[in-house]
Amino acid sequence: MSFWKWLRSSLPARAGVAVILIAILALASSLSAGLIAWFSENDAAAINTAGSLRMKTYQTSWAIAAKSSPSLIHTLSNDLERRLHSHELSRVLEGNQDKHLNKVYTNLKKRWQDELKPALQAGDYPQFLSRADSFVHELDSFVLQLQQHSERKQIWQQGIQGTALFITMIILIVGMYELQNNVIVPLEELGSVAERFRGGDLSARVSYRSDDELGQMAVSFNAMADALEQSHHTLESRVAQKTESLARAYDALELLYNSSRDLATNQVHAKQLDQLIERFQTLLPGLRLTLCLSNNPQFPDEPRLALHGNESREICSRNDCAGCERLHQHNLKSFPVSNQGNLLGELRAHFTDGRTSANWETGMIQALADLVGTALSLERQRERDYRLVLLDERTIIARELHDSLAQALTYMKLQVARLHTLIQRGESPEKLLSVSEELREGLNSAYRQLRELLTTFRLKIGDGGLSQALDNTVREFSEHGGFPVLLESEPLAVSLSASEQIHLLQIAREALSNCARHSGAQQASVHLYQQGEMVVLIIEDDGKGLLHDFDTRHHHGVGIMEERARSLHGTLRIERRDPRGTRVHLEFRPDFLTRSPEETTV
Repeated sequence: MSFWKWLRSSLPARAGVAVILIAILALASSLSAGLIAWFSENDAAAINTAGSLRMKTYQTSWAIAAKSSPSLIHTLSNDLERRLHSHELSRVLEGNQDKHLNKVYTNLKKRWQDELKPALQAGDYPQFLSRADSFVHELDSFVLQLQQHSERKQIWQQGIQGTALFITMIILIVGMYELQNNVIVPLEELGSVAERFRGGDLSARVSYRSDDELGQMAVSFNAMADALEQSHHTLESRVAQKTESLARAYDALELLYNSSRDLATNQVHAKQLDQLIERFQTLLPGLRLTLCLSNNPQFPDEPRLALHGNESREICSRNDCAGCERLHQHNLKSFPVSNQGNLLGELRAHFTDGRTSANWETGMIQALADLVGTALSLERQRERDYRLVLLDERTIIARELHDSLAQALTYMKLQVARLHTLIQRGESPEKLLSVSEELREGLNSAYRQLRELLTTFRLKIGDGGLSQALDNTVREFSEHGGFPVLLESEPLAVSLSASEQIHLLQIAREALSNCARHSGAQQASVHLYQQGEMVVLIIEDDGKGLLHDFDTRHHHGVGIMEERARSLHGTLRIERRDPRGTRVHLEFRPDFLTRSPEETTV
């Protein structure tokens, strides 16, 4: 690399060269001034000495004219000679290249030695005076030449300093030009482009071109801007893809949420699952799903149902649904449809373009499989619960019929047998009429019990819950019982099961029914509240109260209430109320607070 090429390619190099040149010029100027001052330090003394020669010549001439003593003239003559040969004049003229000046000085010394000094020594004063004027004239010329010699030195000094100053100014002007055009302007452009780039103009680029550091910076900045613009476009594309994926995932989650709510509350059927598969496939373009369901997971060889959305539906004869038309695809993934370890089927998935599913897509498909498994498990659990409820209801009906109507029918059967026996014996009509009346009362009692049982079996808890059912019961007995019934129902901290609500309602109805039939009360009240973990139900009246020989075993309704209290795992107390009336007190802990963690786990 040549010097000039290196100089053009480096700002520090150019700045360094400029500084070095200015330093050299300053040093040269200082050295020249010092040298000239050093060479000129005796010029003034020489000029002064040369001038004093004229004065001494005049003094000598004045002394001669004044006819001074020879000793004074001799002293003045010696002083003039000493000044003529003084060290000041000799030092100036030593090595001096001015030949004319040296010649004049030599002539002055020669005239003094040859003409003026001999005249003084001989006492030829007129001769001295005649030659003194021309000697003075030569002294004037000598002084003038000394002065010119000194001035030439000053001119040289001024020329050198002026040249150095001029060159320094040229260097400074060139430096300012370089600074403006090659530093300030590029930096301003870099700053402006950087600000535009920061403001979002990714197409902004630096137009400055040079081989120096700023040019390299401009090239680096443009390369960085190109990379950032490319990266920005890439990130925009990825963000758009991620946004689309998140939107699809959100839609899929929303679909799963809504579907889980619908499947949990409604009966699950094939059409509903077809619609779910179809909607899920719409959210993920290119996705194809096949749902293989087994009616009995314990026997995988049994036929299975294959759902493909709304397009088709197949019955598979193999345990893995291998005969289904959609299961012969590349990149096919299988997701188990299970719940609590029970395998209910499998969900097969693939994409029509042959690509593999992303992680989030795999998670969504697995969530769909889990949702279907949970829905099917809940549906089967509902079926089992329904069977248990039916069995429980049948047990309750059988028990109610056995405890009430069956006993009444047995009593009437005995009365009929008794009446038949009396007729065979030929008993009196009065006796037969008495038995007939007992039989009629038994029939009426059986009919009344039948009506109560029908009311009990038809009883249900509506959307208003237990509070509304109690309010309806209180209103019913207030209207038909002949006395007002007050209700105080406080909110409970826990939810009661349907069975618990039915038992509470039936106990309240039975107590109010007994009050209406036997107590002769003018007012009754029903109070439901929670005390700690215990739910308390109190039914009170202001009737005649219990008899002293009251035995619950002889009262069918009281027995039914005690049976329901035992079903609630609670306690039932029937006691006298001060000052009068009867109090029925039921207290139990809800099943929700007594079940073990294993029993509450779904």
